Amino acid sequence: MENDAQLIRRILSGDDDAFDTLVRRHQRGVHALAWRKVRDFHYAEEITQDTFLQAYKKLSTLKNPNQFAGWLYVIANRRCINWLQRHKPAMQSLEDTPMEEIAESSYTHYATEQREAEGTERRYAIAEKLLSKLPESERTVMVLHYLGEMTAKEISKFLGVSVNTITNRLWRARKRLREDQELLVQEVLGGVQFPPNLTENIMRQIADLKPTPPPVAKPLLPWGAFGVATLLVVMLLGATQQYLVRFQKPYSFEAVAEPTVEIVDTFIVHDVDSKPDVRNQIGRAAATDKNRSTGLQAAEAALVSDAQADSLRFSTLQWTRKADMPTARSCFATGIVDGKVFAVGGRLQPEPDEFGELAISTVEMYDPETDAWERKADMPTKRSGVAVSVVDGKIYAIGGEETKKVPRYKGWIHEAKGLPTVEMYDPVTDTWTQKADMPTPRKTRTCVVDGKIYAIGGLAVDPTVERGQLDTVEVYDPATDIWTSARSMNHARYWAALSVVNGEIYATGGTGPSPIRSEPDPYLSSVEVFNPKTNQWRERREMATPKAGHSANFINGKIYVIGGSFWEVKAREYKYHSTIEIYDPVTDRWTQEPDMLVGKSGHTTEIVDGHLYIFGGDSKLAKGPLTSVEVYDTRAVLQRLNATENFVKTVRRD
Repeated sequence: MENDAQLIRRILSGDDDAFDTLVRRHQRGVHALAWRKVRDFHYAEEITQDTFLQAYKKLSTLKNPNQFAGWLYVIANRRCINWLQRHKPAMQSLEDTPMEEIAESSYTHYATEQREAEGTERRYAIAEKLLSKLPESERTVMVLHYLGEMTAKEISKFLGVSVNTITNRLWRARKRLREDQELLVQEVLGGVQFPPNLTENIMRQIADLKPTPPPVAKPLLPWGAFGVATLLVVMLLGATQQYLVRFQKPYSFEAVAEPTVEIVDTFIVHDVDSKPDVRNQIGRAAATDKNRSTGLQAAEAALVSDAQADSLRFSTLQWTRKADMPTARSCFATGIVDGKVFAVGGRLQPEPDEFGELAISTVEMYDPETDAWERKADMPTKRSGVAVSVVDGKIYAIGGEETKKVPRYKGWIHEAKGLPTVEMYDPVTDTWTQKADMPTPRKTRTCVVDGKIYAIGGLAVDPTVERGQLDTVEVYDPATDIWTSARSMNHARYWAALSVVNGEIYATGGTGPSPIRSEPDPYLSSVEVFNPKTNQWRERREMATPKAGHSANFINGKIYVIGGSFWEVKAREYKYHSTIEIYDPVTDRWTQEPDMLVGKSGHTTEIVDGHLYIFGGDSKLAKGPLTSVEVYDTRAVLQRLNATENFVKTVRRD
């Protein structure tokens, strides 16, 4: 394949077909740069055409054809600057647009048709916002890489910096973004349709043009002497760096890395002490200090205006990225001992042509203080869908399934078998011990009340028996190593989420058995509560959206239900929820917080020192299980909810 210099020599000799090749080679990079500058794909197409037309006209002035890519970048950058100057009054910088405005304009609830229609626009706006928060150099490299489909080497030539610098910028940009955020940016930019007729349009416009002939050579010495004299005069007159910078290239060809200064935005929580006697009517606040006034106005907004309430919800979202999980896996479980999180078992994602056992016995420990992972002793039994509970500093791994991928005819199937296995792990000795089997082999969910483990519902998995959701409740006493039965649930459910509140067990969502064998299993939004003392189940208010594979944790007096998935019958694919729904057991009331950027299911969540940690999961945007670990800040949510509740009480008293 001819390089740029060889193509340029052909073009200057009158071969326009060589310019066609040159355009196709560099058009994506130029278009990506133009879009990054002007934020509009149609105008970016115009700028791209203008850039190549200008390059064609001035091609003979390029002294070093091997630097064509960098020269093309300079032309494109100038065209963008000119465009921005002409359209400045009509432009609004995304960096000056509040995140609340971007999010609010496209925020709709799940389970509505409007949300599906606006999903693409919303993700596009969020992707732009994420890019706008990156430093200029990293932002440009990310766009060229994902939108321009350029390699690090190609970007290096285009920007005129070393490959190491480009690699470092990509690495830094990815580090600033969470895994799901990078996936969102990649999916949005990678899904943009490149203008199909761009090359043809450019070639039609140059049909009547010819490159400008090279200028007639002039004697070098007089002009060189004149240039040196001019430079000396400028220096003697005291020219400062701000004037000399005009003569510098925008990028250095020898640059290896760049020092950066990073500004980190953090959320500030104001304590709010709203009192009944300082409120006299809706719309006015008699506050004794600025913080109190701010809090009361926030609460007032949540009651008076739905639009303002949505904006307020978006402003309270806070995420922090932590060290990724070493093993990419799904259907795993987690448990906490002495502030350390243990990830246990799960299933690997095989390559399309790989067959064999999928379940794993891997155990890894995460230390939130050091933000580091450490490998621990494997479980004796490999299993997927295992449940984990902790009693007296010991981890109990319960149930799950053996699972294999085997070839069948021209395709493949999963073979699975439910397990009754119970194994106990001692973190002090890093050893496993066999315990009494669970009476019902199954994939289940477990929780602990008063030192006993409750295995609730689940899925019976047996090659000889039809799969089915269970309403079974069985109780394990670690002190006696004995299993007993408890009252069955009102609804058979699998892949539900469990949380314990004041000694009672809340079961939310999951999948239920289909009344018609040929129909898919329904996804549940129902919530039921079990009281171990009375051995009774009772119904509570349903969630807003049916789901399974979500997580539920009790913190700050509320149950946080995060993520989940459901099967879309019409589309014949899984849809992943990004919702964060909060349930108040006292008022039996649900509220909804700002969404995660990317929907996920099959993740786990744990409470460590009052912080909500989210581990892994599956996502539509990922080719395999996520390895991300994130911390969701519930303090801002609690502050907002408390302010709202205090205000409601005050209004009622008035």
